[in-house]
Amino acid sequence: MRTLAELTAGTPLFMADLATIDTSDRLRPVTPQNAQLTAASMSETGQIAPVVVRVHPSGNGLKLIAGGRRCAGAAILGWEQIAAVLVECSDDEARMIEVDENLAREELSPLDRAFFLAERKRVYELLNPEAGHGKAKKPKTEKGKVANLATFARFSKDAARSTGLSERTIQRACELAGALTPDAVSLIRGTKVADNQAQLQALAALDPADQLKVAREIAEGRASNLAKARVTAGMVPEGGAVREEDRPLVKLEALLARLTPSQLRGAKVMIDAKIVALDAAQQTRPTKPKKGGAA
Repeated sequence: MRTLAELTAGTPLFMADLATIDTSDRLRPVTPQNAQLTAASMSETGQIAPVVVRVHPSGNGLKLIAGGRRCAGAAILGWEQIAAVLVECSDDEARMIEVDENLAREELSPLDRAFFLAERKRVYELLNPEAGHGKAKKPKTEKGKVANLATFARFSKDAARSTGLSERTIQRACELAGALTPDAVSLIRGTKVADNQAQLQALAALDPADQLKVAREIAEGRASNLAKARVTAGMVPEGGAVREEDRPLVKLEALLARLTPSQLRGAKVMIDAKIVALDAAQQTRPTKPKKGGAA
């Protein structure tokens, strides 16, 4: 894939009519607060960096690739034109540039970072269809598993090189994005939970219906975290597990909140196996004779 630097090399700046730039279909919508902050900065220092655009796929006007905040800030200031760079690229290349520009931002929340990385993985696989064809032999039990692992390994290395994030961070983020439901995400975006990795992992561990219940409690202000949201949603009694025999579950719940989705799935396999073993032992245990019975 061509990088933004390669696409813009030798490309002259020009003044684009703001009204002709289509800024829709962005992965990260510009909030009113961010737009106002950008407008204030542009009012004082002017436009430091140009926006990146391409000819609109429809053939009419321009399509924004990078610079959503700058376009929003310019609109607030009443500017009719904005400095821009015009590049030629495919839809997938344009999406990858948008993703990488946002991943470079330090203020990106764990939630947004997870979904940007998941989108980057999707586009990477479209742009690099050969990435899944590794040399390793296919496994006997699950067709395509090796190819999938090879694809993800190559993606994580490329993403780590492009974003500066560790491969482990990238892998965990993609797992998180895959476990969260779109409806729950739309509800918690902008809340404190979106900035808390542990809370997000705990939310991802719930089934889709419970994710929606918990997210709604948080979004509508009835709870500030998952533990409180589970109470206000009626999923657990106030105070949590209060019975003596349930006290170990309180400690287990805190531990589960720190696990990744893949670790949680592994824990479920272990627990299921333990239950099966205990049930089998219970069935084979000899019955004690009743007191007072015949010798």
